[in-house]
Amino acid sequence: MSDPIAFPLFGGAEVLSAREWRTTISKRPGLGDSAVLGQGAGTYDGHDVVAGTQAFMPALEAWLEGLGNDPPPGFRVAVTGNGVEAVRTHTRQLGVDFVAFEGTEAGKRHGVVVMVVDPQTLDEKAGPMLGLIGRFKHMPSMLREPIDAQAKKQTGFSITEATNPDTPIGAAVAALDELRDFGGRGIVLIDAVKQ
Repeated sequence: MSDPIAFPLFGGAEVLSAREWRTTISKRPGLGDSAVLGQGAGTYDGHDVVAGTQAFMPALEAWLEGLGNDPPPGFRVAVTGNGVEAVRTHTRQLGVDFVAFEGTEAGKRHGVVVMVVDPQTLDEKAGPMLGLIGRFKHMPSMLREPIDAQAKKQTGFSITEATNPDTPIGAAVAALDELRDFGGRGIVLIDAVKQ
């Protein structure tokens, strides 16, 4: 399987899945998705790619840091500052790290988020929340709203966003089953171009 996103993967990583998606948003995206869907309301076309590796998280985090310090040609780091660093500090404790990039594709802004994921750590630290995600869709809205608000406050994204595979954070959550089956760590690439 090939990688449809023109962005480097960690050396030796094996592409497990690649999917095209299209989503239309009517309001500002949540923090988890703002890097890719950063141009606000409209329709976005994108891809998500899940790759697996047996490399350990320190090596993947160093690789990600290197990309952030020296982005690939045509890209720059899209989101910087204390806000994103606070979120990254929190997500690293959960076994997830990420950097958002932007470039230009056919004259349009091209957002790419690169995530490294340790499914074992994520299961250990966020297992109860991940279990809740599976049951969340079936809850009545009066129960979903306070849970969504609490999750957004704690993680920067709502459970609703995490259950939608057509959002970047939802794609990462959806990739967890594949990574568990693979038995190693993962790299998730998500890109989008506003149409």
